[in-house]
Amino acid sequence: DGDPADPDPLTMRGKGWIREIVSHFLILSILGGGLVFLYKKASQIPLLTSLSYFKPVFIVAFSLLGLMVLIFAFQLFSSVRLERFSPGNPGSLKRLEGIRRFRLPRHYVQLQETWPAYRADFLERYKEKGWKDLGGQPFEAVMARKRSLPSFGRPPLVDRLFIFYHPMMNVIIVDQILKECERLIEADYDRLPARRNRLVFLTDMKNRDEVTSAGAGVVNYLCTPLHKVSLYPVLVDMDAGRFFYPLDTSLAKSRHRFHYWRCRLALRAWIKRKAKETSSKHPQETSA
Repeated sequence: DGDPADPDPLTMRGKGWIREIVSHFLILSILGGGLVFLYKKASQIPLLTSLSYFKPVFIVAFSLLGLMVLIFAFQLFSSVRLERFSPGNPGSLKRLEGIRRFRLPRHYVQLQETWPAYRADFLERYKEKGWKDLGGQPFEAVMARKRSLPSFGRPPLVDRLFIFYHPMMNVIIVDQILKECERLIEADYDRLPARRNRLVFLTDMKNRDEVTSAGAGVVNYLCTPLHKVSLYPVLVDMDAGRFFYPLDTSLAKSRHRFHYWRCRLALRAWIKRKAKETSSKHPQETSA
């Protein structure tokens, strides 16, 4: 499997990434410096400055340079933001650990101690919103809710939700459950057409490294198991207070992306609110 210290082949970062960024930066710096130098020298020659196209030429040149800088900045941002994290590489997992967006506020840790009924509360939350539990192992629940769209005589479109709990979560389990969800979505599509599908992983495992590797499986997921169908997973780490979700959803429809964004924010806010409510009911665990 290779030395864990080696650059991870699944990531967009490493020694090659740094060399590429530095080389692009140097090229842009040389081009920019050369263009400025050329403009200053040309401005000192009256014969050139008297030409009607003198300024337009340099305006176009500087505009092209600015466009190149914007493209470089976008590539730099994308290569950092859309890294594919390797579950087996300590360096890659350390970078994942350092991403603040996946952390709940600092005091939201060991939530299973102050919120022992969280699994039941998750199910109840969705039932109160009109989701019907369809059952089905190995999931905690498989739920569906009709969408308010005309069906024209065909089975009505639904949204589907999978909830999966495991006390020993790892990336292998995450991968298996994602594949099982994809299989069910495809197998049931004629009977239960769900183009928007969500999956909530729950764990209260205390092995932080294993949960981080499981989180990498969620963060790397591209959300498009089938044409026009999307699956959006999140992983809630109750012990360490983390909330993992996919970084790259660009392959999913824009309407689906907006839907998942709203659902993710709502779920995160609900977790924080419930955790705060339950912590006030269990002061002895909170202060322990």
